[in-house]
Amino acid sequence: MKQELTDSMGLKIMLVDDDDISSYINSKVIEKAGLPLDHVSIYLQGEKALNHLENIINNEQEFPDLILLDINMPVMDGWGFLDKYREKIWPKLNKRVVVSMLSSSFYQEDIDKAFSYPQVNDYVSKPLTSAGLKELLGKHFTNN
Repeated sequence: MKQELTDSMGLKIMLVDDDDISSYINSKVIEKAGLPLDHVSIYLQGEKALNHLENIINNEQEFPDLILLDINMPVMDGWGFLDKYREKIWPKLNKRVVVSMLSSSFYQEDIDKAFSYPQVNDYVSKPLTSAGLKELLGKHFTNN
């Protein structure tokens, strides 16, 4: 099932990646992709991203439509994020949220592990490109 995107409703994207340079570049790729965009939030730590999501769980307007999640991060890696997301966030969601791993890992075991989580909708290899982003959105969102 695809989520509908209209020009009056901009996309809310959350980037969770400990590499601040990658996050900055990814945010610029997103902004320049020419998409209906509301805002991009960047979290360099998985724990802080989860805390934010817990705080806005009942605010459908503010909750991200798309979460781009890195695998390899210190303190809480992408797997730890997904475990907590599955436990604390996913059961309480009132909207469809697309979660995509955004990783430099090409290991099949990482890809298989990512898709073993029912919350994960896609797996995108770094670096994020405008074409890759549009392909991702085309799979999971519809434009009117």
